[in-house]
Amino acid sequence: MKRRKNRFYTVLVGILFLTIAGLASLSSGYETPGSTGKKNKRYEIRIEKFQVLDSIRNRLIPYALFAPVLKKEKVDSIRLVIFSHGYGSNYPKNYLNYSYLTKRLAREGFWTLSIQHELPGDSLIPTMGIIQIVRMPFWKRGEENILFVLNHFKRTNPDLIIRSVDLIGHSNGGDMSVLTAKNHPEFIRKVITLDNLRMPIPNVSKPQFSSLRSVDKKADTLVIPPEEVCITCGIRIIQLKQTTHNQMNDEGSRKQKKQINNYVKKILEDRF
Repeated sequence: MKRRKNRFYTVLVGILFLTIAGLASLSSGYETPGSTGKKNKRYEIRIEKFQVLDSIRNRLIPYALFAPVLKKEKVDSIRLVIFSHGYGSNYPKNYLNYSYLTKRLAREGFWTLSIQHELPGDSLIPTMGIIQIVRMPFWKRGEENILFVLNHFKRTNPDLIIRSVDLIGHSNGGDMSVLTAKNHPEFIRKVITLDNLRMPIPNVSKPQFSSLRSVDKKADTLVIPPEEVCITCGIRIIQLKQTTHNQMNDEGSRKQKKQINNYVKKILEDRF
């Protein structure tokens, strides 16, 4: 009986130790990848949160970095993704509400910056009038946020060579991503929108545009280029059959998230 008690307490202490270790790892901003059962490597990731002041606009911009953990000697050039969330009525943590995608990108080796575009006290996005006109100031603000965060990342990581810059955005964040790439095509490689509805995708082949479409929302006229233009310019329009507009964030099911992640990875790695 005594031996059984000793064994019980030994097991209990072991469980407590593992629990505490797990909490310490979580609080440190590191996450280890789950086993994929495949040969493709997935990285441990680190998550860092920043709040940087754009002194020109006197605007505080929160953003998060999701990055693979690599040996220092192997970090020379990186692939960078900048993610922009969908409209959230100034909810202050919307930039963290797509972790299924931002974490997966980091585990696959992409350094990912997720930007909070809305702040408490901002004017709510207009719902009346000519949308492409009344929302343009919000999209321009998003474009300025993207450029500022990109430059801040470059300044604070001068030893990193950025091999490519890709933009991903959901809904309103997709609209501002399209606008940014349209105005700055010289440094954007790819743009992936998750159901942007308002900003027309330009009829160009560089940058390369792709869009995943929901089952319940229809984009405004001219947002999606005609089929013949998509073929000519290499624009990919992917219709999701079981995912609604509002299920493209962390609220979606495991199956929906997996499908979006798989499409995003194929697009970024040119495997279509």
